[in-house]
Amino acid sequence: MLKNSRLIKSSIIVMILLVIGKVLAFVRDALIAAKFGTTIETDIYMFAFGAVMLLTSIGYGLTTTFIPIHTENIEKKTFKERNEYVNKLLNIFMLFTIIVTILGIIFAKYIIMICAPGFTKNPAVFSMAVQIIRIMFLSLIFVGMQSIITGVLQAHKYFFEPSAMSIASNLIYVIYLVFLPDKYGILGFGVATVLGFFAQYIINVPRFRALGYKYKFILDFKDKDIIRLFKLMLPIIISTSLIQINLFINRSFATNLYEGAVSILDFSNKVTMLVYEVFAVAISTVIYPTLATHAANKNNTEYNKALGKSINMIFLILIPAAVGIIVLRVPIISVIFKRGQFVESSVIKTAQALLFFSPAIIFYGLRDILSRAFYSLKDTKTPMINSFFGIILNFILSSILVKFMNVSGLTLAASISTGMITLLLFYNLNKKVKGINVKNIITEFVKILIASAVMGAVVYIIYKFLGAHLALTMKGNLIIILISVIAAVPVYVISAYMLKVKELKEIFNIGSHGAEN
Repeated sequence: MLKNSRLIKSSIIVMILLVIGKVLAFVRDALIAAKFGTTIETDIYMFAFGAVMLLTSIGYGLTTTFIPIHTENIEKKTFKERNEYVNKLLNIFMLFTIIVTILGIIFAKYIIMICAPGFTKNPAVFSMAVQIIRIMFLSLIFVGMQSIITGVLQAHKYFFEPSAMSIASNLIYVIYLVFLPDKYGILGFGVATVLGFFAQYIINVPRFRALGYKYKFILDFKDKDIIRLFKLMLPIIISTSLIQINLFINRSFATNLYEGAVSILDFSNKVTMLVYEVFAVAISTVIYPTLATHAANKNNTEYNKALGKSINMIFLILIPAAVGIIVLRVPIISVIFKRGQFVESSVIKTAQALLFFSPAIIFYGLRDILSRAFYSLKDTKTPMINSFFGIILNFILSSILVKFMNVSGLTLAASISTGMITLLLFYNLNKKVKGINVKNIITEFVKILIASAVMGAVVYIIYKFLGAHLALTMKGNLIIILISVIAAVPVYVISAYMLKVKELKEIFNIGSHGAEN
């Protein structure tokens, strides 16, 4: 069992690895923007990558389902039984992903026609879109294997290799974008993307083997534990793919707007996902096996403590991050993307979309924690129903708001729908689990919101003052961001400390690690 202090330290180490991966990801995105801009080529790549990411949600759902089951296996079964179970899964999902890949390649043109109708208006654009999505489908071959192996590692509470996956893939992307885009273009980048998925798989193999697991070709579709996993997995896939499904819906709407609309949507999403994936994913990744262990042992008191602490840590990090992004959205977009083919008009449109996307950061993080809380209790139905509602709501809001606000309408729809289903999910969990300290969570949320508002006001004043005295070049925007961050951190920390936010002490190892919620 992870103690609170170990939970925080593990989360911080995972965050560091994710930060490195995200730094490389931003280098990658900056290079994409510089080399291809907000052009139809970038639109096609973003859409194809989004289609693949939607299907990789199956892998994410597999990992999420697998962890609590394998956690039980570790405690109750022999190593030989565990090894055979893992190999059965590996072989079944290798077979499945190969079939899906072949079908995706065969029916690629129909996928484009149905899901990206804007690309069918020009034959050359349509042909390129079909080629790229066919290449990208090859990535799926590695997804099933990677999902199972990372699940094994996390069930054994090894988080570092899975957290380093983005470093491995983004290194490949950056190398390609620096040296080869002029020669091989966007099609070559599709091939590099496939190699990136392979790197994410292979980086986990050494630790997997070090734990003693060995590959065997075993196929058994009648295994009771396999059938159990399949039954649990389907609703989890639907639930965990919510972000990707909503983005896919929004990309489909964006293909009918104007050239570059899909790219603007995705570039604004990348900034939003930075904070979410670095901090929220790190916390939810570390807390999930702990919740699963407490649930398996029926330790309700420790379960509620771990849950409450993780929710408050999400608030402590993501609320000020969202506020900071809202205030500094223009200089942030300029520093990251404004070069080469990514011009001033692209900056303005992307920053406007980001304004309405930023609140979703908080909801994404909280939703992940709440969903995993349900999964640890073997309840996959509630998050699935919740996700269905969110997808329908996002589709309705997107179809309405896109008519008045273009891409910004799509990002606003995503934020509203995610916020509503997150609140609904919390309401459902509070009904299911006895002993959640709701009052404390609300109190900490209000305190953190006030501290973030104070920080946001200070950052806004600094931004306006420096913006009036500095040329808004790369250097000027970078100075604005750096000075704002340098000022924002102590202002936020002092404000939160004065408001007696408990989790602040845990983050900095101040006071007792065992502070209760």
